[in-house]
Amino acid sequence: MPERLLNFGSSPSVSGTPCRDAARGLPTGFEILRYPASSSGGPLRALLGHGGRTVILKSCWKDRLLEAGVEDPERLAAGPLVTGWLEGGRTRHARIRFEGEEWVLKEYRRGGVLGRWNSSRYWIRSRFFEELRVAALAEAAAVATAEVLALVLERAGAGSVRAWLLTRFIPGVRPLHQCFGDPFEGDILHAAGRVVFRMHHAGIDHSDLHLGNIVGSFDADGPHAYIVDWDRARCRAGGTWNPNANLVRLWRSVEKGRHLAGRQNGKADATPRARSRSVRAFVRGYFSGRPEDLRRARAYFRRRALVLGARTLLWRTKR
Repeated sequence: MPERLLNFGSSPSVSGTPCRDAARGLPTGFEILRYPASSSGGPLRALLGHGGRTVILKSCWKDRLLEAGVEDPERLAAGPLVTGWLEGGRTRHARIRFEGEEWVLKEYRRGGVLGRWNSSRYWIRSRFFEELRVAALAEAAAVATAEVLALVLERAGAGSVRAWLLTRFIPGVRPLHQCFGDPFEGDILHAAGRVVFRMHHAGIDHSDLHLGNIVGSFDADGPHAYIVDWDRARCRAGGTWNPNANLVRLWRSVEKGRHLAGRQNGKADATPRARSRSVRAFVRGYFSGRPEDLRRARAYFRRRALVLGARTLLWRTKR
């Protein structure tokens, strides 16, 4: 049986200082369980000490999550509850079905040069707690996102950990870059602008905002957009950061995605006119009713034009 360590009662709040330790800033309604049970050490030692596995889960989902076996994510991802796999950048994510509910199990994986020899072990744990905290803040602020249900940490030796994140599955959505050329592209980009503005209004700075972590769909209720990956996102106090920097990062992703879509699909959707339609739809969604903010954003983009132009040229030469 696990040892129940603590039920954190602090509400998520916008602050200029990210959560630096395991016992501060976790959102309301989450519990921490330790496997195997231990009779010594407080919650901080349990999270940062040696050996075992730590599970942080949403209290209202606790019974179902434990019955499904969330405390052993590797076994869960290889078991009979898996109904398929979702492409998730560096790796695939297991799609889990249990008692009529569908979840997505993501294992954290490194990219880049470091990921070639160490793809799954991490020595800095704060990123996992930050993602959990930001996801809960986004949900509380009515930002359309996938509900986070559990975070699992497992000791991997030499002070490192492996980590998994379990979220609710959102049916019918596609990454935003797959919506290029779609008849409802403009509507979905408009919805994406709205959800990104709501994220910024909640005080969330997403320094790695790109097309891959925004998904969209169109159904009988209209267009929908969701932010589904909060890695590298942080809570900020007003006046301490510039949301336009996130938009610059997203614009670079749009430019790259357009060229890739044009190359892969053989369509003319990488033309300046097509890009302009997408940008106008997003801008209308993001800056609706805020012309002064739009003027400031345009001035910011003009100052960054040289950097953006150089990056765009680089992507074009790689085609």
